[in-house]
Amino acid sequence: MIEPKTLKLSSNENCYGCSPLVLDAIMNQYKEVYFYPEPNPVALKERIAVKFGVASRNIVVGAGSVQIIDGLIQMLVEPDEKVLTFENSFIAYGLFSGYHHRSCLYAPLTGFRCVPDNLLHLITDKTRLIFIANPNNPTGTIISHAELESFMSKIPQKIIVAVDEAYAEYVNDLSFPESVVLQRKYPNLVILRSFSKIYGLAGLRIGYAVMDENLASILLSRQIPFSINYLSPNAAIAALVDVDFVQKSAIANAELRQYLYVELKKLGYQLIPSQTNYLYIWFDKNEEKMSLYKRLFEHGIVICDLITFGQSNALRITIGNKEVCEKIIQILKMDN
Repeated sequence: MIEPKTLKLSSNENCYGCSPLVLDAIMNQYKEVYFYPEPNPVALKERIAVKFGVASRNIVVGAGSVQIIDGLIQMLVEPDEKVLTFENSFIAYGLFSGYHHRSCLYAPLTGFRCVPDNLLHLITDKTRLIFIANPNNPTGTIISHAELESFMSKIPQKIIVAVDEAYAEYVNDLSFPESVVLQRKYPNLVILRSFSKIYGLAGLRIGYAVMDENLASILLSRQIPFSINYLSPNAAIAALVDVDFVQKSAIANAELRQYLYVELKKLGYQLIPSQTNYLYIWFDKNEEKMSLYKRLFEHGIVICDLITFGQSNALRITIGNKEVCEKIIQILKMDN
């Protein structure tokens, strides 16, 4: 059992918590939780629509982006049709496909990246839905605007391409896709976003997607009633309003991500640059992986053993605050 003082760096939460405006929004509403929530959180959808310059009818809000992922599979993919995604990527795509007895096929990564063209040889007339995590979880790598646009130009409109941008707010690489621009051009493109990461609302379970209005109406028509809790929509609106909190979180994360990357490389660990709030570390042997995992655990730090992603020789470590990152390096230097 994990002790209360354990530092949890395994799930990529924002180490700075959430905006004070979010806490205010919750405090202003928490005495009203005996009410049912809105079936359709109109104000939140309108706020998201303004952010992206689209109509609110292009927005679907769900109990975490995973609910929308699940809905896309359940609503769109027939029993004899296929879902495509990448190896060493977010496990929900394959997991939920399995829950609904749909076949999921996997393309390999190239240099730890989800290169879209790697999917092309898997596409048949039975392909219905493609998931691309960008940035990829767990490797932290991205695909560019040019890569995504080139890929979309090769995909038939009957195939839905869902790009999962849960960590987009952490990215500082300017080649990252302007995916909403591409969505206007390609109506079969869906953009998934989350309030669980940089916004710090993981416990409130709320996410959203930007998509073609016809597709949005299909998902909304069969969404479980009242699945989005009473507190989440206003908390999410407050999170969107506090742009300063998001910017400060992103800047601090980028600085500490670079610090941790450089220091771990100096200590001889194998890792690649990340565009997220975590780092991916791989090992030649499972024993080496477990040695690092156990050393940090003995000092009260829990990181993610990527055996859950089907990767036996890799770890993922969430970027903490300055004190936490320095503590990790001190522990590893002391034990090296």
